[in-house]
Amino acid sequence: MLSETHNYEKYFAPQAVSIGPYHFGEPKLQVAEELKPIIARGLFLHDQEALISLYKKVGEEEMMKDLRSFYEPDSTTKYSDKVFLKMMLLDSYVLMSFEQVSNYGDLFLLENQIPFKLLKVVMSFLDTYYNFYKIQELVQDISLFGSSYPKRTWLKSILCIRNDWRRGQQRLELELTGDNEPDHLLHLLYLTHIPKDTEAKDLSKEYNYNNNNFPTVNQLLDVGIRFNPCDPISLNNVRFSKGWFEFSAAVQLPPITMFGDTKPLLLNLIAYETCLGKDAWFASYVCLLRSLIGNHEDFRVLKKAGVLQHAFGTDTEVMDFFNEIATDFAPRNSTYMKLKDDIQSYYEGWSNTPISELRHEYRKSPWKFISLLGASIALFLTAVQTYFPVWSRK
Repeated sequence: MLSETHNYEKYFAPQAVSIGPYHFGEPKLQVAEELKPIIARGLFLHDQEALISLYKKVGEEEMMKDLRSFYEPDSTTKYSDKVFLKMMLLDSYVLMSFEQVSNYGDLFLLENQIPFKLLKVVMSFLDTYYNFYKIQELVQDISLFGSSYPKRTWLKSILCIRNDWRRGQQRLELELTGDNEPDHLLHLLYLTHIPKDTEAKDLSKEYNYNNNNFPTVNQLLDVGIRFNPCDPISLNNVRFSKGWFEFSAAVQLPPITMFGDTKPLLLNLIAYETCLGKDAWFASYVCLLRSLIGNHEDFRVLKKAGVLQHAFGTDTEVMDFFNEIATDFAPRNSTYMKLKDDIQSYYEGWSNTPISELRHEYRKSPWKFISLLGASIALFLTAVQTYFPVWSRK
């Protein structure tokens, strides 16, 4: 289990509120447990009949059986239907009133989830204010990369502002229903970073890049590779593109902002994609960043490019975080193998060339390079002036 490595267990356990059966009844979470009935009364203050109808709907035999199947059998058998039903409903009310939760990160732990289908049933009995948009708002607030939708120009913003809310509402209802319905909130967060229609990568193909000798950010700058944030922001939108005549290239990466709760959030996303048994997007991206960052200067370049930001700790602490994750959770097959192969092939083709040496000298000491360039131009002009008078006399 992931939680057994380097004492990671604390990053998978809730700190303030339990959701679902895995951590239900833990003493340190009792304060929040006592608040759940109060939250429920507030939601149905003016519609007690809706509360009774909801209780009957979720308490149906088939519904209860379906909800129990969402969890490991041993985790729910000790609870009677009455206790389990109360647990499920109270926890769903908490998610509908997430503003009252002191630690949003608790709502996105792998061991702290309830089925999304239950949330949909609860939302259908609540006032229209509690809807899909409210759930998406919560997910966007805690996203690692911010909004995954394309940036809009100022003109489009002016023209579309009146219809934004309704169109957004319709889009979300379409995205969160039918085959697109997520399993739970953590799955919904996962889908905001990895679109559901993402094509599987061919990991069976052989690539030539050497992971032990992969060039760092500053080495890549020397051969003309620059770094930019990608748009739209998504883990499957990492791109390598060559410029005119292949004298330059660009790597587009999803910008990540590190907050205090980023580590547990990222670990739970890695754990979830491990359970899915699919492409290791999150672990692969952390490993990609780690391979690019060899020292503090590399880190500063990515910060200046807008690819990396952090709102806690120092650069060294963030680098140590990447080292730790990349060491413990490096996937056998990275989803970015082709990207790395393209980068390394370009680097090997341009490294140790006169152009790369000039770029290196310019970045190392711009003023010294400019002085050298000025002196070279002056020498060239002097030679031209000398050449033409000599030949003009002939």
